Amino acid sequence: MRGAAWVVAISLVAGAAVYLLVARRGRDDGRRLRADLASALERGTFADLGRAQALGRRLVVSNARDRQAAAELAFTDAMLAVDFGLETAREADEALAGARAEETGAADDATIGLALAARALTRLRAGDLAGAVKTAASAVALAPDLPYPLYALGRARARAGDLAGAERALEAAIVEAPGFAAARVAWAEARLDLGDAKNARAGLTALGPSARDARAVLLMDEAEAALGLPPAGALDTICRPERWTPPAVVTGCILSRAGRARRAGARADARTQAEAAGRIVPDEPRLLARAALALAQLGAVDQGAALLARARRLVAPGLLPLVRAEAAVALGRGRSPAPADAGRPLDPEARLLAARIGLASGGVTGLEAALTALGPAARDADADLRTLARLVSRQHGEPEGADRDPLRAYVDGLAADLAGDPGRAVDRLRHALSGHGDACRAAGEYVGALRTLKQRPAADLLAPLRRENSGCINLLRR
Repeated sequence: MRGAAWVVAISLVAGAAVYLLVARRGRDDGRRLRADLASALERGTFADLGRAQALGRRLVVSNARDRQAAAELAFTDAMLAVDFGLETAREADEALAGARAEETGAADDATIGLALAARALTRLRAGDLAGAVKTAASAVALAPDLPYPLYALGRARARAGDLAGAERALEAAIVEAPGFAAARVAWAEARLDLGDAKNARAGLTALGPSARDARAVLLMDEAEAALGLPPAGALDTICRPERWTPPAVVTGCILSRAGRARRAGARADARTQAEAAGRIVPDEPRLLARAALALAQLGAVDQGAALLARARRLVAPGLLPLVRAEAAVALGRGRSPAPADAGRPLDPEARLLAARIGLASGGVTGLEAALTALGPAARDADADLRTLARLVSRQHGEPEGADRDPLRAYVDGLAADLAGDPGRAVDRLRHALSGHGDACRAAGEYVGALRTLKQRPAADLLAPLRRENSGCINLLRR
């Protein structure tokens, strides 16, 4: 009996030792996972956020009541939803609700502040701008030394139209966590939307190794295009078709290719690319506005208007990309909007828009003033600006392929009309009735020239314009 008691005692001691060892190892693993998660979140690139998400899920699965892990997972998911267009906002809400991470009591102020920052971003994703700003401000008040509430506040303020306030919040986030790449990228985006491509590029260059992050590379491409610099070499790397590439990155890559194709004179390719971007663009207002602008400038005005309507639900009026897209759609419909940029536009699409508005509102004189303000370098770098400049220089003749370029046909038709040659104007303008941003205006000029000749347009000639731009005012004036 005494021997049996010893066996039982030894078994109990051994079992307790194993239990303590396993528990200690579990605690050590948990601490290591938490440290890895915190480190990945603090860097904030797309690759780091993917790692943070995986680690957060492991921690939440192992302890569904872990408020800190739930808050970290929720904030990671919210960033992926807002910045990269992934469908992770629902998981963020579930993580917050499951651990009641936003509630006071057992959680400390830092955890609650992080949870509120996540909530602010999910509200931003849903288009609740006022709620997002208010919630982010509450998060900052609870955890002023934490970078994530400041980041959420900066992102919310930017979409609410307060770019100066967004900058201040993001700069504060950078001070708190200099290695938080997401805050630096968001700051550069705000500078771009303020028309400051030079400082945006400088901020992105200062990222160091994190400059290879997908959002950073795409914004760098925008900045360098605005400054007339060649595209960044890293663009080809992030734009390779991969199964894991997030929708926002895919859309940005396609829009970059579309812009380069248009500036090179490959209008059909540019339109194909822009339409592809329009089909996949996530609910990210800046991308929606950029895609709308590209489509409207290439003649797909109805498609651009549909994306513009989506963007308006997610951002306050007055954000520069939105203003540009609104002007492009209005111009494409045949109206004469005010210039979208208060100063000299740097973005290549904005330059073309400025020249087109100059022509619509001031005729050849207005076009000449716009081109002069843009400068010869901008004109020489853009096939469409060079085509419009033919009207100012009174350049005549029909270069090879003129009938295949509807914008060139439009310019030649306008020149013929100004020269008092309605017959030639009709001949050229009938090639300009679709496929470019001023096709609606071309239709008005075409119908006017036909009336001078006491003729009426054939219905089938205007059918393509009606399909791509049903709101064209010159379709209603027939």
